[in-house]
Amino acid sequence: MEFCVLGSLLVRDGSGEHVVPAAKQRVLLAALLLRPGQVVPADVLADTIWNFSPPPSAATTLRNYVMRLRRSLGAAGERIGTREGGYLIELDPSELDAWRFESLRAQGVAALREGAYERAAELLGSALGLWRGPALIDVPSDALHQFEADRLNEGRLDAVEAWMEAELRLGRHQAVVAELRALTAEHPGRERFWAQLMTALHRSGRRTEALNAYQQVRRTLVEEIGVEPGAEIREVHRIILREEESATAVGTNGVDRMVVEPLAVPFQLPADIAEFTGRAVELRRISGFLVPRRNCPPVVAVSGQPGIGKSALVVRAAYEARAEFPDGVLYAELGGTGPEPAAPGEVLEAFLLALGVAAAAIPPGLGARAALYRSVLSGRRLLVVLDDALDSAQIRPLLPADPAAATLVTGRRLLADLPGARQVGLTLPEEAEARRLFERIVGPERAAAEPAAVAELVAACGRLPLAVRAASARLVARPSWSVRDLADRLADGSRLFDELRIGGIDVRAALAASQALLSPAAARAFRLLAWSDRPEVGLGIAAAVLAQSPERTEELLEQLVDAHLLTAPAPGRFGYDHLVRAFAREQSLRHGPVRPHGLATGCAVTVAERPAGAPKVPAQRQRDVWCPSCSPSDVRAA
Repeated sequence: MEFCVLGSLLVRDGSGEHVVPAAKQRVLLAALLLRPGQVVPADVLADTIWNFSPPPSAATTLRNYVMRLRRSLGAAGERIGTREGGYLIELDPSELDAWRFESLRAQGVAALREGAYERAAELLGSALGLWRGPALIDVPSDALHQFEADRLNEGRLDAVEAWMEAELRLGRHQAVVAELRALTAEHPGRERFWAQLMTALHRSGRRTEALNAYQQVRRTLVEEIGVEPGAEIREVHRIILREEESATAVGTNGVDRMVVEPLAVPFQLPADIAEFTGRAVELRRISGFLVPRRNCPPVVAVSGQPGIGKSALVVRAAYEARAEFPDGVLYAELGGTGPEPAAPGEVLEAFLLALGVAAAAIPPGLGARAALYRSVLSGRRLLVVLDDALDSAQIRPLLPADPAAATLVTGRRLLADLPGARQVGLTLPEEAEARRLFERIVGPERAAAEPAAVAELVAACGRLPLAVRAASARLVARPSWSVRDLADRLADGSRLFDELRIGGIDVRAALAASQALLSPAAARAFRLLAWSDRPEVGLGIAAAVLAQSPERTEELLEQLVDAHLLTAPAPGRFGYDHLVRAFAREQSLRHGPVRPHGLATGCAVTVAERPAGAPKVPAQRQRDVWCPSCSPSDVRAA
């Protein structure tokens, strides 16, 4: 049995080909096929089928679509199963043409790197032979085309580039000229095809045509985009002018550079985290966002509160995408939450050295280094990973300009002003996902022995991945402890953050680093509002608590939201996640002496935190002036 998405959607079995006539059922089948063997949540399928605007009856209609799809596919329809919360299609990966294509392409690129050009041409030719047209061409879904079809189509063009390289290496210059002319006409902004066309023409003895091709691509790039041709095209042009015939020198992709300049293909990613779990939706979004849009280099900005797993996510995403970036991966820790954030000029110097630029050739100024960096990256399919960014100003000089390169950025602040960036905001994982992380670290047997204690421990950690890691690591380091022992210790709020610290994992330090970036007024608001026992605080109450105007209060709270220290579930409503609230209260207690109000059980605010200029009222009314635990009517009365 064979399932095909590389072209129109169809299914082949022993009785022939099956097509799905109904458009929305084609979307349903495609969405399942692109995640074979995985449960696709019903709400994800609904968004995919109805382009993020599902009708109220979506759940019922989806069940009907599944039933009809099973009937229309015959024996293949039996592969579609129903699971709690969603549906899946069970198949061997080799039954899906997209999987076979990726496998053949990877083998072909590996053979090309090893110099086995005949085998590379054969494997890549077989991979390309699986295509019957643009991926999912008859599947009417914006979501699938944006996140999946574009990725598959881009992979096909990469395979064509690699196959052309193998053919040129084998001396089949004249045989590929016509196809390269068609490719440059269809994809005029894809510079590698132009470099390959110029090479093929030159090696075929058609030097004048090769120079004309250079003038054509230069005119196209300058007039339509406003940039000069990249380094690869310029190098081929220089070789043609000198009439030099060096097979290595006229190479047109990163595979050649690996042979000639080993240091020019860096791979600087830190090791992936073995116990990484979940985040399937976020990984899928990042993968889709790494596809260039209208000749614009992709930039993906991942933000979230301290300890939520931003760095782990982008490292995992980079490893999953590495095959799409054969020219290497650059990585820099920008230290945005540390005392001395990395200077962009120093990061550029390290990147240029990793790319093979001689130290003596690196200019001293930031602007000159950034210009050289963009030139060196021109035409290279390379991924840049920038971890723990301070702000957009730190990042901008480090962004490639060529659409072949992409950038992944993490930061605790929302990087909304980063030009062209696609935003991925992380929220706390669900309880089941946090439990899986705990189980992967301490072991399934130990976790299964005390399910109730595990649930309490995960809740005490606020489902924050860094806190779950800290608690899990403590149990691994204390094999004589039961899960209940640590859960009870975490239940003691006075020692919560002391328990969530082991080795280099320190939840308190992670939260303190974000607090240190706040203005004094925002830090004070962060500490004071945490004393409310309500899940959310409205803007009116917050303004009364802080003794500020509503406009100034909103400005302060939005700063906290951008720093991911407050949540904003609705306009004018603000709240704390569990551990963030506990940290804010701890910091407030450290900020000055505490005076219980006495009228509300468990309510206490530091004297030092009392708003300046708060009205003088009788002691029994003082809590109504600045305590957010008061009722809205009490605060308004005060």
